[in-house]
Amino acid sequence: MQIRESNDSDKENIRTVHLESFGQSEGPIVSQLTIDLLEDKTAQPLLSLVAEQDHKILGHSLFTRITLEGEDINHAYILAPLAVAPDSQGEGVGTALIEQSLKTLKKRNGSFVMVLGDPKYYSRTGFKADYKIRPPHKIQFPEAWMSQELRVGALENISGVARCASVLNKPEHW
Repeated sequence: MQIRESNDSDKENIRTVHLESFGQSEGPIVSQLTIDLLEDKTAQPLLSLVAEQDHKILGHSLFTRITLEGEDINHAYILAPLAVAPDSQGEGVGTALIEQSLKTLKKRNGSFVMVLGDPKYYSRTGFKADYKIRPPHKIQFPEAWMSQELRVGALENISGVARCASVLNKPEHW
C-alpha cells in the first residue's frame, strides 16, 4: 500500500470510496461534502491523502483548516472525513492514513487537529476529548469531539468555538 497526496484526477475515485464506506444513508452526503471541501477556498490549506494499492484507492483522509472564535491560531485542522473502502476495512488503512497525515501536518508546522468520531477508533491514534475547544454546532455525543496536539503545548490555555470551512460549518454535518 502506498499513501500519497491526492490530485484532481483522483476526485471521482475519492467520491466512490466515501460513497461505499458510508453506505446508502450517509454515503451520498459525505461523498459530496468531501468533493465540496476539496474545492472550498475557505478549507485551505488542506491535506488530502489517498491510500492506494495496484492503482486502486483504498482510503482517503481529508484535513481542512479551522479557526477558533476569540483565539489567534494558525495551522489548526479538522479531520473530516476519513473513509476506507469496505473490502479494505480492518486492515489498518485508516490508521495508516491518519498517522501519515499527522506526520505531514507536523512537518508543515501544524499546531493541532480536531475530529468528530468514534472515541474507541480515534483514541488509538492519539486523539483525546479533554480540551476546551467547542464544536461549531451542538453534537449528540460530546465525547466524540476530540483533539490532538501536533506541537507540545499547542492546546494549553486555548478555548473557544471551532469554525470550519464554509461547506463543513453547517449544522447538518454535525
